Amino acid sequence: MSSSKEVAMVKTLSRPPEQESDLAQLDACRQIIGQHCYSTQEEIRRELAERGFADISQSTISRLLRRLGVAKAQNANGKKVYTLVDDQLEPAGSTRSVHDMVRAVVHNQQMVLVHTTPGAATVVARLLDRHADPEILGAVAGNDVVLIAPRHISRTRQAHAAVVRTLEQAR
Repeated sequence: MSSSKEVAMVKTLSRPPEQESDLAQLDACRQIIGQHCYSTQEEIRRELAERGFADISQSTISRLLRRLGVAKAQNANGKKVYTLVDDQLEPAGSTRSVHDMVRAVVHNQQMVLVHTTPGAATVVARLLDRHADPEILGAVAGNDVVLIAPRHISRTRQAHAAVVRTLEQAR
């Protein structure tokens, strides 16, 4: 038989029910955004409601998206959708946007460079990779610069425009 001291210790170590629910909502939101394309918070709210979070509000959806570091960017079909930005640099709950990370987007006749704040290049490169544009062959990240190779060097300006468009839509 356990003493009341042991029971109290177990209660102290376990999470409160509302925190468990928060984590479950966060995990479910991460899963559905990673698997499907949603262009509105209402679509995400409906999907979470179907998964058992019936009373979830729009403000909760907004908070979850912020905590997950979700950005909105154009997909291959040209539609703006919510997307997870892996390896986010800021702790959960940060409001740092992709726009805040980018300092300049420049190009010459062969490549496009995105200059970022220190440590942000990986986030920007992943965003560009996930929302691939046909003008872009690929992106390679350093610490504070992303090198983007155009699919054809004769279309470097179009690749530059595609990068700028994708980053603007991620705001």
